[in-house]
Amino acid sequence: MATLYVDYQQLVMQAYEQKKGNNMLPHGLMHLTPANLKDECVKKCTMDVNRRDEKIIRDFCGDLNESKSCQVILQRCETDKFRPLVNYLKGKSENTDAKNIELLAWLLDFPDRPWVMGKVISGMDQPAETPIIPEIPTIPEIPDSQNSPESSSIPVRMNTFKEGENTGKPTAIAPAGKITRKSTKSLVAAIMLSLVAGTGGMWWWMQPPATGDCMYWHEDRYEPVACNQRIPNAVIVPRDTLRLKYFRKITRPDTITYRAIGKVWYSKIKGEIEFFTLPGEHPVVFGYQLRPLTIYMIKTRILQKN
Repeated sequence: MATLYVDYQQLVMQAYEQKKGNNMLPHGLMHLTPANLKDECVKKCTMDVNRRDEKIIRDFCGDLNESKSCQVILQRCETDKFRPLVNYLKGKSENTDAKNIELLAWLLDFPDRPWVMGKVISGMDQPAETPIIPEIPTIPEIPDSQNSPESSSIPVRMNTFKEGENTGKPTAIAPAGKITRKSTKSLVAAIMLSLVAGTGGMWWWMQPPATGDCMYWHEDRYEPVACNQRIPNAVIVPRDTLRLKYFRKITRPDTITYRAIGKVWYSKIKGEIEFFTLPGEHPVVFGYQLRPLTIYMIKTRILQKN
């Protein structure tokens, strides 16, 4: 599935936050001012710049004259043009132009730059934090001892003397065939019982906590329900296994940090803000699409309240 621009923007911001948290940002991004950001671009332009990055720089500065080098274009670029990106990274604005995001992607060496309509960025089709379900090991089939000659059975050594008694004689060996048949049957029964119990437990673990081909929103999550069942003040919708298991309303917004960028979405309806763990449609206000969490939202709606 093609990556939407809004998802691309979130990936770039994730890369920025990750490098910021690891103290790996270049000087111009670590100490954000329009002048520092411009100097960082000029410095980076002294290295090899490919055609796609040239376009990013020319689009940002608004100078498409290919007779000028990128370094000259950046040096002559007005310093104030870097201010919107600085304000966005500082959380002073909720959004910014695509040309600013592309310039940031270039400064970060974001590998999938620039965004192109229809382009697929690897990892976008995988649901976040989906648990890995272990495979059940295959139990090798044990042949029935009744169909095997008794001579092929492995003799089992049995003690025929009492504890503490030392006769000095060789220990007698019981008939191997009978013991092998009995032991094999017990072993097969134990394995079958364990396999049935393990498979049943794994099946139960993988299933939602209740049955029903539909679901409805209840406070902070979806609950499974039969499609013909009626629940007061609830809308019954077709069952979506992913949303049933992982879609939650975050009831403690004060626990949200910058690491939630790209992993949390929000709604702002009639002045009320809610946070959720998956993108898509609002569970109650149908037709309203959740928005990806931004640095601006964290600074103005979460950190300021704390």
